Amino acid sequence: MPLGGATKKIQEILDTAEDLYNKVVELREDVMEMQETVQRTDQRVAVLENKLDQQAAILDALAAAEDVDVEAVVTEVAIEEAEPAGVDEGGEGGAGAGEADISSADGDGDAV
Repeated sequence: MPLGGATKKIQEILDTAEDLYNKVVELREDVMEMQETVQRTDQRVAVLENKLDQQAAILDALAAAEDVDVEAVVTEVAIEEAEPAGVDEGGEGGAGAGEADISSADGDGDAV
């Protein structure tokens, strides 16, 4: 029965080919789904960027109206964030100290 062994091998090859085909189809569906997700995400990011630009324009206008030096505020915040939190042994410093300074001033920068 030499043909029986060949038939068995051919059937194994066919089964393997069918499994591979099914995996390729599944992979193709996954890729298409991912492309759709990326497109939706891209659209959402564009909307968020637009809103962020609008908010930045509003903040710039408010800062100009209140005569706030935006660059100085940004620099101060960057310095505070760069300093390690909790450097003071006495329990002061860190995030709490900077927040108290900001909340104690009104819009003109004067202490309340």
